[in-house]
Amino acid sequence: MRKTIWALLFGLIAAAVWAQTPAAMWRFFGNAAPNNPALPGVGKQTIYYPCLNRLYAVNIEDGVLKWQYPADVPLNTTIIGQPVEGEGLVYIGASNGNVLALDVETGALRWAFTAESAPTARPVLEDGVLYIGTGRGEVYALNARNGEPLWREPYRADDYIAGKLVKQGDTLFFGTNSGFVHAVNTAGGRRRWLFRLPAPNYDAQPVYANESLYVTSNDVLIALNPNSGAVRWTRRFNTEFRLAPAANDDYIAVLTRENRLYVFDHTGKIIAGDREPIEVRYEPLNAPEIHRGKLWLATRRGTLLCYSLPEGKLEWLYTLRPPEGTVDANNRRVAYLGLTGKPVFTPNGFVVATGDGNLTMFGFGWVDQIAPQVIRTTPALGEMMSGQLPLDFTARIRDDGSGVNPATVQWLLNDEPLPVEYEPSLGELTVRLRAGTAAKPLPDGRHIMTIIASDWAGNTVRYSWAIYIDNSLRRAPARPQPQQHGTPGGRGGGGRGGDF
Repeated sequence: MRKTIWALLFGLIAAAVWAQTPAAMWRFFGNAAPNNPALPGVGKQTIYYPCLNRLYAVNIEDGVLKWQYPADVPLNTTIIGQPVEGEGLVYIGASNGNVLALDVETGALRWAFTAESAPTARPVLEDGVLYIGTGRGEVYALNARNGEPLWREPYRADDYIAGKLVKQGDTLFFGTNSGFVHAVNTAGGRRRWLFRLPAPNYDAQPVYANESLYVTSNDVLIALNPNSGAVRWTRRFNTEFRLAPAANDDYIAVLTRENRLYVFDHTGKIIAGDREPIEVRYEPLNAPEIHRGKLWLATRRGTLLCYSLPEGKLEWLYTLRPPEGTVDANNRRVAYLGLTGKPVFTPNGFVVATGDGNLTMFGFGWVDQIAPQVIRTTPALGEMMSGQLPLDFTARIRDDGSGVNPATVQWLLNDEPLPVEYEPSLGELTVRLRAGTAAKPLPDGRHIMTIIASDWAGNTVRYSWAIYIDNSLRRAPARPQPQQHGTPGGRGGGGRGGDF
């Protein structure tokens, strides 16, 4: 009886751990969208996926297509920003300046508004009002039911508005490319205050948390009073910030040009990343985001990362991969798919898109019970070879459910561990045995190779095979390492996504 109770408790604990581990639930394939300037939007029951000249409405539970807009011929313009749902409609912006309102059930066009320039900023919908910001700096407040302007004239910032509009109370906040942060009264579209950054910034997006606005500017992190625009505190570094900060009610996190993570509290005191540097594994694609108390980011290596806060410990890593055997136009293997934006969170997970039109939904409560796969090994099963140094062993491994946990990867030779390197973005394992190290030539006879790896849900693969050593053979010439590439095409690119 006691054993049964402990087994039940262990099962409940394991289930709770699994429930917090993101796992791929479904994938939807739209049209290819390299360098996609739009993010997916999240509605109550629908994911709205913009793919350049077409919008797909996908069921949030299973990824089944509900409708697409246009239903027949694609738009002759590009969808930008991010769709937003409300009032029984979904709103999208286009590069020709149009703002379109579509019926959430059918995708039928209900109204259209033409702005003076393209609505580049991700919009805000609240209390029946749709706020949009444009590439020439206009900000509009529209009646969400019919598209009629609610301000006498748009607010004019006279510069490109990127990122997203931030609304708190009766004020809109946004940054511009020339290095200004604007605060605008939503009642009439009048300026409340204007703050000039010390230097133009790569990413002037202000972030609101704990009654402060946070923004980076060249080598400084700045906290502003949202009521007045006055500086509350600054922290200067000897390096650059190229991305906006991330913040929640507990922490502010920033990434430097060298991909180092620093974590602050809301008084500006540094908590982590100073004495012991926290290195982010790959170059971020865009600014990080804090969700469920953890730091999330997309990278330029097709890999999603999640770090604990404030410690900055890697808690999850996942690389989006095409089907095995996918090659590019130069016949080089495509190892990962290029992401086109950050994860977009839903109530129970998140979606992320790639340049080939692959939209993947990850669920926090989705239980992954499939272990990783070992795809290829060198030497292969039954191969006969010389055991003289130097020796190179390679393998490829993948897990399309919750992803391979790099800390679990092992390579054994006759049950003894070998020094293995694992590159998560490529899925490649490499062992290099060289003279002058602890490595020794392999004696004649049969030897057992074993690869062990677990995914983030705890499923483990133990893959073993035999090789044969005959030292009378001439040592084979070193095998050329295959070139590995992600999906071509900038942030996105071609190549189809992977099934799982």
